[in-house]
Amino acid sequence: MMKYIVFALLIFFVIIPTLKADIKEWQLEQVGFLNIDRSEKDYGGFSGLVIMNGGTKALVVTDKSFFFVLELRRDENENLIGYSVIRKGRILSSKGKHLNGRNTDSESIVIDKNNNYYISFESNHRIMMHAKVEGKGVFIPKHPMFRKLSVNKGIEALAIDGEDRLIAIPERPPLSISDIPIFRLQNNKWDIIKYIKIKDNFLITDADFLPQGLLLVLERNFSWTQGFKTRFRLISLDNFDDTKPITVFTSTANQFDNLEGMALWKDKKGEMRILTVSDDNFHPLQRSEIREFFLKYE
Repeated sequence: MMKYIVFALLIFFVIIPTLKADIKEWQLEQVGFLNIDRSEKDYGGFSGLVIMNGGTKALVVTDKSFFFVLELRRDENENLIGYSVIRKGRILSSKGKHLNGRNTDSESIVIDKNNNYYISFESNHRIMMHAKVEGKGVFIPKHPMFRKLSVNKGIEALAIDGEDRLIAIPERPPLSISDIPIFRLQNNKWDIIKYIKIKDNFLITDADFLPQGLLLVLERNFSWTQGFKTRFRLISLDNFDDTKPITVFTSTANQFDNLEGMALWKDKKGEMRILTVSDDNFHPLQRSEIREFFLKYE
């Protein structure tokens, strides 16, 4: 998550109906866009996303430990046409109290098969489990490397694999390590199952699993001269698969805002869709937006 961005770069946004992928087997096609800006206190800074109810509800968390539930209105083709905020609340501590200080920076959220919510936090690096999103949290054990994460570059992505195991990925490698570790929680213990190299200065902001078991990662690059770029890559977590990450799509500069949260879901036709949300950093030159894509593959 990027914070404290103060720049005079005027951002232009272009909606592209079809996006060609970098390889023949995969194609990304944008099918929906919503500007979800609201002049409302504590609204914005969206960093994590869960899709629910067959694509009609989205749960988003902010980097100030608030959550909002959005109702997503869709047409007969299940494409986005509008939204409304139907609920909001605070993410609570293990004692059921409002978070404050270094404890507030919530970054990613996922739900396991038992409907437990897992939320990652930066600054005070940790992952909490909540039986209800508005309920008090329970601490998840920390891997020793969590202590070496940079203050503003902690666990940015969470995902649940096909065996209902929690996957955690930091935005930037821990101190003294050059590659990004992928952590997996099993039997209440973390293992590092893979390392991936940083490529072209893109950093991971979220991740989710495809039915085939491949991990789709959402990545972001920012520079003062070009602004934001977005990239989607596929990673195999198979121990016996040394295939390099596959780039599905890379945006042009400022084609999208700061896309930071992502969730996959299947529509009624069985098409795989990617829902994304942007973090506006509470900055007037940015905006909160939802973009949806078809992920087509053979």
